[in-house]
Amino acid sequence: MISVVIPTYNSEKTALAAIKSVLFQTYENWNIIIIDDGSQDNTFVLIDEFLKTLPENLSAKIKLLKQQNRGPSAARNLGVILSKGEYIAFLDSDDCWDKNKLEIQMKYMKNDDSLYLCATAFGRKRIKKKTDYKYISFRKLLFKNYFSTPTVLVKKKIFNQFEFDVNQRNSEDYKLWLQIAYEYKCLYINEVLASNQENKKDYGESGLSANLWKMQKGELSNFVFLYKQSKINGLLFLGCIFFSNLKFCIRLIKSKIL
Repeated sequence: MISVVIPTYNSEKTALAAIKSVLFQTYENWNIIIIDDGSQDNTFVLIDEFLKTLPENLSAKIKLLKQQNRGPSAARNLGVILSKGEYIAFLDSDDCWDKNKLEIQMKYMKNDDSLYLCATAFGRKRIKKKTDYKYISFRKLLFKNYFSTPTVLVKKKIFNQFEFDVNQRNSEDYKLWLQIAYEYKCLYINEVLASNQENKKDYGESGLSANLWKMQKGELSNFVFLYKQSKINGLLFLGCIFFSNLKFCIRLIKSKIL
C-alpha cells in the first residue's frame, strides 16, 4: 500500500483537484492522509463536503485532520505517523499527478528492493539526456536537487531514521532527500508525472528576490548541516557553497530581477 500525504493550507481553489488526481490513479492500492495546517479559508470544509459525496469504498481510504498552523513539514511528519502503507508519497495541495504516476514508480520500486526513494520529473523540467531513468547518488544530489517533493515515493521505514525538519521553512525537503541519498539508493524517472496546477515558478510563488533568497539561505544551511554531521569534507563543502551561489545568481538573472 502507498500512503499519500497531502498537507493543505488556504488552498480551497486547488485542494480538490489534487485529491482527485490520486483518486484517478491506475495504481489502486493507496490511502490518503490530508492534514489541514490551520487554514483560514474554506479548505477544510470543502474537502470534508467533497469526501461525503464519495462512495464508501473510496471515502474509507481517506483521512482528513486539522492541526494548528505549524508549517508543511509538521503536517507531512504527522501524515507519515498516521500512514498505513509500506510506501509514502507526497503531494502538495496546489499540485496534481498524472494518472499513471504511482503505477510507473511502483514498477521500479518492486524491481529493485535496494531502491528506497523514487522521484520523477516535475512540470516541464526533464533532464536533457535521452534516458528513461537515472540513479542519483548523494554527490550528484549535492549539486542539483532532482527530487521535487510532489514526485517523491519513498519506503516508509526510512522515517524511523529521518523526518522533515520543522524548524526549517525553506529547502527542508531537499535536506531530507540529501540525508536519505547519503545512505540509500535513489532513482529519478525522466518523465513528467506531476505538475503545478497554477504553473508557478520554481523558486518562490511569484519569483521575487525575497523568495529566491529565502530558498537560497535554506539550501546553504543544508550544506552547513551536512558538514557539521561530517557527511561532507571541507573541500566539498566549499564546492557546494560556490556552485549553489552560482546557480542562485543565474536564477536571479533568469527571473529578470537584476
